[in-house]
Amino acid sequence: MINSTQNAQKNQVQNLEKNLHEKFVFYGKNAKEWMRKCILLLPEIEKHKIWKKHGFTCIYEYAAKLAGMSRNAVDDALRILKKVENKPELKWVIDKKGINAIRPVVSIATQETANFWAEKAMEMSKNTLEAYVKEYKKEYTEAKIIEQKFRTSTENGQFQNLFSEIKMQNISMELDSKTADQLSKLKGQGNWNELMRKLMEVYQAQVEAKKPIPQENAKKYVPVKIEKYVLEKTNGTCSFPGCIKKYKYLHHTERFKLTQAHNPDTLIPLCKAHERLAHAGLIENENLAPEFWKIKKETDKTSEKWLKVDKLVQKHYIPK
Repeated sequence: MINSTQNAQKNQVQNLEKNLHEKFVFYGKNAKEWMRKCILLLPEIEKHKIWKKHGFTCIYEYAAKLAGMSRNAVDDALRILKKVENKPELKWVIDKKGINAIRPVVSIATQETANFWAEKAMEMSKNTLEAYVKEYKKEYTEAKIIEQKFRTSTENGQFQNLFSEIKMQNISMELDSKTADQLSKLKGQGNWNELMRKLMEVYQAQVEAKKPIPQENAKKYVPVKIEKYVLEKTNGTCSFPGCIKKYKYLHHTERFKLTQAHNPDTLIPLCKAHERLAHAGLIENENLAPEFWKIKKETDKTSEKWLKVDKLVQKHYIPK
């Protein structure tokens, strides 16, 4: 009898806690929705000085007392909405996901590309979108500048100088005196690029010599030997070209769900954002080594080999 009463009381408490949580989540979601709508009204409220007509000293007092918005939030909203005033597609995203969702694209979106960026903002988290915009600028915006330089230089007979400008990079390193002296001796009368290339070849050969065999019919978790080999190739950093963030995931370019294999040649360490882009089908040449990777504008929905698996993964990423 006592146990029965205790169980009834326990169930009653659990139901109460569940009900409280569900109500809080519901009210929280609605609060966010109404806040998004308030933000979208700010430019017109400022334009017509609605705040003044209702006895407020400024728009900041108006927004603070009626919507709980800080001065910084008002300034930020007005600044961003000014940039997208002729881009209804991005305003629509603000209404659905909030102003932070379009923050990474406000400086790159034009009237012609607003729909493209609105789609990306709806599909991606803010962090993934930031990574995509960064790679997009390198791949498509900077490429136009290089193309123009190439065209101008070849017309002036300066092709070789341009090629050197594009290919070479300056890298600054802090080394202790002993290491710096040893490197200088190894370089001798040669050049740093040739020395570093040789050292990289030696390092890569040492890593390759320890490469484990692929594991087939495998369980979900990557064996320690394979993981160690894969991470040693990039010293635990993301493999995407130009990214130096610490890896977050070991990404199967041949999707594990279909192959049930851990292959050290197709297992790639990636940071969170680049792993998301891979599963969004937005990495070109994914079947090749990472140095050949670049960003796509769109997923090839007719020929992507791993499309069904990636759709399931993307669905897992979307908050319920």
